[in-house]
Amino acid sequence: MIFNFLFFTVKIERNAVSPELRLAEMKRNQFLKEREEAQAMEAAMLPEFISRM
Repeated sequence: MIFNFLFFTVKIERNAVSPELRLAEMKRNQFLKEREEAQAMEAAMLPEFISRM
């Protein structure tokens, strides 16, 4: 009986993003989320006939 074995290596690379870039991205996402919520609140305060214009 013959067994054929396939040998390979798996290289796992860690995320090469610096902590500063990760923090900047997190702050950017937080700002965009807050801005989106503020726009939604502002739109909810407008009467319906104005929002359809």
